[in-house]
Amino acid sequence: MVMRVAVPVLPCRDVQATRSYFTDVLGFDTIFTWETPPSYAAVIRDTAEFHLYAESSGPARVTVVVDDVDSCHDELSARGADIVEPLADRPYGMRDFNVRTPDGHLLIFSQPLTEYG
Repeated sequence: MVMRVAVPVLPCRDVQATRSYFTDVLGFDTIFTWETPPSYAAVIRDTAEFHLYAESSGPARVTVVVDDVDSCHDELSARGADIVEPLADRPYGMRDFNVRTPDGHLLIFSQPLTEYG
């Protein structure tokens, strides 16, 4: 058995507003929504997928590994993302920045400073 991907499921106070943030600000596409108004939704960009569900519990942290973190930062900044930790090289071997979603979740967009291996 090979586990290839983990899909974070994020609790949200307002699934529609969070879905809109992911699509309008972060550049994701909607895979599906469930119920009207939605109580569950899924969004995707390239191979990064998030599921959103209606519940107002605490925030999550999710790392999204990208192949060009500088251009990712520039794009999301231009789209109005709430960048709460600036783009920088980190002592743990990553170059990354943090974005806060409307529900307080932290998305850590990250690129290794050197190739894995």
